[in-house]
Amino acid sequence: MPPTGIAAGVLSAISFGAGDFAGAFAARRAGALIVVAGAHFVGLLALLVGLLILAPPIPDLGPALIGVAAGVAGAGGLAALYRGMSLGSMGMVTSLSGAGSLAIPLVAGAAFGASVTPLQLAGVACVAAAGTAASGASRDEVGRQALLLAAAAAIGFGTWYVLLDLAARSGDPLWALVFSRATSASLAAAFALGRFDRSRFPFRIVIAAGLFDVGGNALYVVAREVIPIGLAAALTGLYPVVTMILARVVLGERLPRLGQLGVAFALLGIVLISAGG
Repeated sequence: MPPTGIAAGVLSAISFGAGDFAGAFAARRAGALIVVAGAHFVGLLALLVGLLILAPPIPDLGPALIGVAAGVAGAGGLAALYRGMSLGSMGMVTSLSGAGSLAIPLVAGAAFGASVTPLQLAGVACVAAAGTAASGASRDEVGRQALLLAAAAAIGFGTWYVLLDLAARSGDPLWALVFSRATSASLAAAFALGRFDRSRFPFRIVIAAGLFDVGGNALYVVAREVIPIGLAAALTGLYPVVTMILARVVLGERLPRLGQLGVAFALLGIVLISAGG
């Protein structure tokens, strides 16, 4: 197995996990929507540099519109994630949203006749068990709200995965990401209009969140080109571990036993769904 691909997958997980932590940390000060807008504008600038360097052919209208739709889903998913992580346990919210975002496209595909492997079915069962354990650990109103936001984030990200894959199959994946990011940044900025407070906006943290997000995407692309896609997805899918470590070290976050069980089931579900594809 090429070590370059393994390293790219691990670094992708680190980048995504750090980006989620930075975004949620910033959302506690400035609000989720304005942070999504800022982080995605930073990511969009990085993607535009990639367009100038690689100069892929301009896509047709169809893939562009699919990329726009993906951006709407992605903006909603990320806003829900940042808000949920700013309210409740970062580790629990990011784990559940990550696992659910993989399970939702799988279940939707199965409903339309796509084949599902036994490993993937086991992964979906783990995701369901994770949700049950997490709901038992979230006894107060804030905890339940964070759990609902994790579910909303999973739906948004799951839809984003499906639409972005469809757009990439119809055209260049870089263009699909550009249309998606431009839409999500603009949409979040429109909804957050009038809420921007320069004195409270953590510019450096938001810039870091945007760059980590783009870096995670780029490293995942490298990984899937060098090693089997299932292994690349499984390695990248472990990004919630990074977020949990940062939340523990920086914020001193602790999970109850039932919450730890939910996180463990969610991570196992991510690995099984990714590796079973």
